[in-house]
Amino acid sequence: MDEFPIVPPTDNEIDEAQEKLNFKFPPEYIEFLKSGYDLGDIPIDALEIVDPPSYADIYIATKEAHERDGFPKTGLPICKDNGDYYYLNELGEVVYWSHNGSTDEKWTNVIVWRDSMIREFEGDKLEE
Repeated sequence: MDEFPIVPPTDNEIDEAQEKLNFKFPPEYIEFLKSGYDLGDIPIDALEIVDPPSYADIYIATKEAHERDGFPKTGLPICKDNGDYYYLNELGEVVYWSHNGSTDEKWTNVIVWRDSMIREFEGDKLEE
């Protein structure tokens, strides 16, 4: 299977995405985008803002999420995992939203969330 290199979005693409999504990205999310959506070896994909869109299209995922009962209309999904979402709230925190409803799981920002997810995944791998 061919792997395609991830090309981080440009500043212009980031600005356009903020405008299209009507959401001001916190600095940590911009850093994450510019890292090439780096989630290490975690088997989930971050939603992408690039054009042409991939299967992990943030615009489609945002529309779908906002149509779900209970998903906050001000939330910006940044990762979709089997009908569940990790999203940014207005404070720049990452919040986990389950297809079963709201949860109390949240992280102070995208960098803390990413690092936590990587540690959790690596810990799970060690237990196997």
